[in-house]
Amino acid sequence: MADIKEREASRKFQATGDRDYMKEFTEGREAPVCESCGFTIRRQPDHGTAADGSEIDQYCTVCYREGAFVHDATDIPDFLTKATPDLVKHWGGSVGKTKLTLKKQLPKLPRWQ
Repeated sequence: MADIKEREASRKFQATGDRDYMKEFTEGREAPVCESCGFTIRRQPDHGTAADGSEIDQYCTVCYREGAFVHDATDIPDFLTKATPDLVKHWGGSVGKTKLTLKKQLPKLPRWQ
């Protein structure tokens, strides 16, 4: 009986592990965020490209390729209409949820200020 209680106690301890390890692991590794759509640029293929083909950290590949913006949007509503389908295709999710998220975060991003 005592053996069972010890095993249960050890499981509870393991399940509520300390998160300090992850804080140390991620420190200094913040991924860049696209200054046009706000999505996190996590992988190499997600980075936008300059005119010379080099990677840039400011924009994702959905918003910026070969030194130019992919969607010729002049304001946020125009961007939502033109870019949302491409953003959903690349990043996943639903159109409705993506538009809702974009409406909240776009006004805070450098491209739209």
